Amino acid sequence: MKRLKMTTFSVRFPWIIMVVALAITVFFGAQFPKVSFDNDPENMLAEDEYIRVFHNEVKARYNLYDFVIVGIVNEEHEDGIFNVGTLGKIDALTHELISLHQNADGKPEVMRGGQPYAPALESDSAWERGLAKVFGNDVNRLFAEDGSSAIIAPEIISPSVVDNIKQADRGQLAIEYLMEEAPTTREQALAIKTDAMNNPLYKGTLVSEDGKAIALYIPITEKTFSYNVANLIENLTADWDEADQVYITGQPVAQDTFGVEMLVQMATSAPLAGLAIFLLLLFFFRRFSLIIAPMLVAIVSVVATMGLLIGLGFDVHIMSSMIAIFLMPISVADSVHILSEFFDSYHQFRDKAKTIKHVVGHLFMPMLYTSLTTIAGFASLATTPIPPVKVFGLHVAFGVALAWLLTMTFVPAYIMLFVPKKTLDQLKPVEAEDHHGLLGRTLGRLGQVSYKRWKLTLALTMAVLAVSVVGISKIKVNDNPVKWFTANHRIRVADRVLNDHFGGTYTAYLTLKPAQIMTLTCAERIEMMRDAAIERFGDTLPDASATFLAILDDTNAKFQALKNADIERCFVDLVETAQGLDEQVSGAWNALGDEINYLDPEGLTYAKLTAATANIGDEATRKVFAERMKPFESLAGEELQNKSLDIIDGYAALSFEDFLFEARADSAAPAFKRPEMLTYVERLQAFMSTIPGIGKSSSAVDSLKKANFELNYIPEAPADRNAEFNTIPPNPSAVGQVFAQLEGMKKKDSLFHLITKDYNEVNVWIQLKSGDNTDMVAVVGQIEAWMADNPAPAELHVGWAGLTYLNVVWQDKMVAGMMNALLSSFVVVLIMMMVLFRSFLFGLLAMIPLTVTITFIYGLIGWAGKDYDMPVAVLSSLTLGLSVDFAIHFLERSRELTRKFGSWKDAVWHMFQEPAMAISRNAIIISIGFTPLLFAPLVPYKTVGFFLATIMAVSWIATLFILAALITGLQKWLFKNNETTNSH
Repeated sequence: MKRLKMTTFSVRFPWIIMVVALAITVFFGAQFPKVSFDNDPENMLAEDEYIRVFHNEVKARYNLYDFVIVGIVNEEHEDGIFNVGTLGKIDALTHELISLHQNADGKPEVMRGGQPYAPALESDSAWERGLAKVFGNDVNRLFAEDGSSAIIAPEIISPSVVDNIKQADRGQLAIEYLMEEAPTTREQALAIKTDAMNNPLYKGTLVSEDGKAIALYIPITEKTFSYNVANLIENLTADWDEADQVYITGQPVAQDTFGVEMLVQMATSAPLAGLAIFLLLLFFFRRFSLIIAPMLVAIVSVVATMGLLIGLGFDVHIMSSMIAIFLMPISVADSVHILSEFFDSYHQFRDKAKTIKHVVGHLFMPMLYTSLTTIAGFASLATTPIPPVKVFGLHVAFGVALAWLLTMTFVPAYIMLFVPKKTLDQLKPVEAEDHHGLLGRTLGRLGQVSYKRWKLTLALTMAVLAVSVVGISKIKVNDNPVKWFTANHRIRVADRVLNDHFGGTYTAYLTLKPAQIMTLTCAERIEMMRDAAIERFGDTLPDASATFLAILDDTNAKFQALKNADIERCFVDLVETAQGLDEQVSGAWNALGDEINYLDPEGLTYAKLTAATANIGDEATRKVFAERMKPFESLAGEELQNKSLDIIDGYAALSFEDFLFEARADSAAPAFKRPEMLTYVERLQAFMSTIPGIGKSSSAVDSLKKANFELNYIPEAPADRNAEFNTIPPNPSAVGQVFAQLEGMKKKDSLFHLITKDYNEVNVWIQLKSGDNTDMVAVVGQIEAWMADNPAPAELHVGWAGLTYLNVVWQDKMVAGMMNALLSSFVVVLIMMMVLFRSFLFGLLAMIPLTVTITFIYGLIGWAGKDYDMPVAVLSSLTLGLSVDFAIHFLERSRELTRKFGSWKDAVWHMFQEPAMAISRNAIIISIGFTPLLFAPLVPYKTVGFFLATIMAVSWIATLFILAALITGLQKWLFKNNETTNSH
């Protein structure tokens, strides 16, 4: 037969097969030194994905960086973190990190106490050092190719290098850092605390509100440096006493640490799983020489698949690191079926070649289709929009195909060469020796139960499905890279501690910019000027104000009548008119001032002042002057003269021409120098403070209000008066003046992390206490709903960026992609089953265990409250492949045995012997074989281990018992061509 050609060749020329297998292993194994690793979840999205492109644009526009968060917590000292000793350590650590450089040996070195210090960063464990060398993880890699530090020193956020927004002189901000020098007294330390707590940008971000913790934000040039930077900081703080606890976290650290520990898991968990499978195979077959073959098939398949991935230039990603874990059970599955039947059939032939041909002839089509369905399940992942998932799916599909080919060729060749005939001759027929033991006897009894109690079996199945469907409705799609670690891992511990103390260690950015540049028409500008003119001149210069308003109205009417009028021309005409009005208004006031200025202050009284000015200027001006002077009738001499001149100067300074130029500047001001737009951001942040998921938000508005307060602060003034200036300045000109002060601070560009230099776009930095996707989605939903109900003064483009938001996007794409892949592959497998069995009904039956398993597994996830995350999503492909594998073998052998014995009733007992035993061995080997993964420190590996075991167990039960019950109920339709169909 054609199906035996490969096997026949392998039996005749086994050494050729061995050499080819060795060549495959060597060739692909030689690719391993080229390996490179990528543990960045950002790469779950294609490089040209809009949100990823936008995220990088935002980082570039605002000069933002990924950072390592270092929290220092002191719960013991009465002043918390603000004590002389702790602040001194923080200052020293900051300057050590700033000083990071390469020494003459190319190793990292910092300046400690004025002296060079090269920390020993390598692990004390020889095993860890060995793994680091194998995987190319050099802990001394803290520099770019040009030798520059991985730490962006000018951007470090630490008390030692952040601006202290504080008044120097009235109208000027101090150009100094929050902690210019480490304090030497308690008073100095507490003064730093006061300054920090009074700054809304620092409270809850740099310093905790309880004063017990300080967070340093260490920006890095690339996320791939984060693990090594964290390792450096741990080394530099290793000698700190226990009172000052150091916690290091942040999404880049979590991601990079996962990548490093992922490699350790690759080097430990996969071999342990392989060892467990080996021991189980030895337990079942008790022939050491026999079980080497499936283990070699698994090893060659894994090596070739990983070698292909590396050779094609793909990085080993979080997903592809699990290829070995997924391939191991699939690679041995067909081999176990062959060994199981070979084990039970050899006594019939007492000849290796004949037995092999018999076994392969029996199993060729079931194994071919089980492999094809598994390949289809994993290859369907190529339809997902997640690049690493595509790579994972296609390479596992390649590995499955190779494992099948090796099973058909390598296993027969191995048996011919390395399994002694003497060993095989010791095998006795089933009748003579109970090969199957307790498991075989148990299967026989359970087979009778599933046959005789088929209705009860199906009823229980329907009940389980109903409960599972309810569980599926409870599934929560969610992921969080920090939760990839176990609860007691240092990353998780740091995450909990720092999120308790601070506004949040998870970052998202909300960017706002006008839908179009805010330019006003002449009419709009004049309307704005009308309102401002009434506010400025209405009470002080009522007559002149009325004249000016009339001029504005006349100018507006004139330019409205002209088509294509030059919008700037209206200002030129208005300025010319305003100059004449200023001369008219200020002339009278200047005349009064000249007259009073030449009065002799000696013996000057209010009466003399009134008499001297009785005929100066016009009547309206004298009337206003008299009203303003009335409260000062009791003054005399120089004091009276100075007060009157102050009043006159105030009125003389009211220039309509100056007002026009200010108004012109204000009307052309960028969006976020306009008070109404800044007020909208302020209101938005006030709403954010009510959202449970948000711990803190920061924007340029916070800096603006703080600076405005400090610029106008008067120590001796009442608190209420000073508090009035903790606001947004009243007009664009005033806003611009305050921003100009902030631009001149010591850390000059810090303002532009929150607002663009053209002031047309703002960035609201949102800190979340949780990195869960569900929390990020809730925050986005609530903010966007509020903005829809509270429109901005001008239409805004709203953009989201930040690692936390990126996780949401790729998670959504993954869920949708996995669902589509599962559904499409389900249909493909169904068609394949119908073709294989040449029966619509048998094809549907083959899908029953798969359907039950998937439904039960996802129902279990829902009831257990386990998040539907990346590992769970990918396991659906494994469920599809393995669940249908068992069904194919069961149905194919059921048809064969029913034809042989004439009825299903007579075939059931035989079906629950060798065929059921082969399926059971496979299920048990894989289920128990991967339990070592449950002890891994990384949650995704635990998840894979648990669900692999569960999938196999449920698939086994669904195949043996549900299919047996269904066949019993449907036997008259399934076997209608048989001569007899006994009733049930």
